[in-house]
Amino acid sequence: MAGNKEIQYVRELGQKKFRRERQEFIIEGKKMITELLLGNSPFPLRELYVQEDLFDVSFFDIPFPHTTKKVTQVQMKKMSCQSTPAGVLAVVGIPSVRAAVPTKGNLYLALDGIQDPGNFGTLLRIADWFNITAIYASPDCVELYNPKTVQATMGAILRVPVYYTPLTGLLQNSCVPVTGAVLQGGKDINTLELPEDGIIVLGNESQGINKELLEYLQTRLYIPSYRHGSESLNVATAAAIICAAFRRNLPPTPRI
Repeated sequence: MAGNKEIQYVRELGQKKFRRERQEFIIEGKKMITELLLGNSPFPLRELYVQEDLFDVSFFDIPFPHTTKKVTQVQMKKMSCQSTPAGVLAVVGIPSVRAAVPTKGNLYLALDGIQDPGNFGTLLRIADWFNITAIYASPDCVELYNPKTVQATMGAILRVPVYYTPLTGLLQNSCVPVTGAVLQGGKDINTLELPEDGIIVLGNESQGINKELLEYLQTRLYIPSYRHGSESLNVATAAAIICAAFRRNLPPTPRI
């Protein structure tokens, strides 16, 4: 069983300063942790905690690591960042990686100042669905390892690389087309011939794309509205529409 100091250690990872200091974060839930245990992600497992009433070999359909630790329901609630804990929690390491350079033939998202953890996590989920190669996030974006972000990815954090990097140099030196979503002055996304590769720039929820970055957009995209009502779309909703438009001429991957 885990001790009080260990419980406190895990609980502290709910705070950004401790995640940065220890280069660790928390993943919760059966689906995400099963994928983590199968070794399909870049995140190394540090510790795995399972609620004692769920500690059964059939829970994951794969064997528990021999270092798995049992915890009580009360302990799990103290450790968890969820209001209703899933009963299984992993502490994983944050790898040190350099941002990969965009290459021709691939599609990327560049996120400029996204602040909402739920939006950021949903953007990863969208990127996963549409086979986006990687996401580039400006340094002022919300932290990837925020528990709300992690949960909102629904496992996409394990499959979609995210690189925090200044976007000016990235866009200025890009070898692939750079496009971006704007509210005014853009071209109707429904009428454009879109490339299969490129960088799609999405801006802050309230302010849009930074003015300094607009000059690097080779094409400004506009999603037309069909009534006078909402001033704009949620950034994740806009991302889904744009990614679908970029992929509309490609054959889909059959769902298993």
